[in-house]
Amino acid sequence: MGKLPITLQCDCGELAGVTYGERWTCATCGKTWDTSQIPREDYDRLVRSVRRYRLLVLGPPVALTAVLAPMAIFVGLEWGILLFLFVMTYGLLVVPRLRAKATQGVLDNTRRWELRPE
Repeated sequence: MGKLPITLQCDCGELAGVTYGERWTCATCGKTWDTSQIPREDYDRLVRSVRRYRLLVLGPPVALTAVLAPMAIFVGLEWGILLFLFVMTYGLLVVPRLRAKATQGVLDNTRRWELRPE
């Protein structure tokens, strides 16, 4: 997974998405902003929570597909239908709860960082 973008808003109102550790110079007013002013621990905690969410959302359907797809091919089509039902049920009933919990966790563990222009 690549670095997560950080949204910067210049004092003049210009917005930009910059990855951690990069500098951004506002095209409007010329101020330079450095995202390495953000504490590394805060950024790492945010990246871990996003990775955990992606694993929890994608992991079970991929594992089910790895088991049930060969069975659908070699044993019978009913295993493919079962795979479809499991994945749809997971997507409709479990993923929204995971998303709500992950979103709340990100909001609880992050804050608005006040960066200073250079």
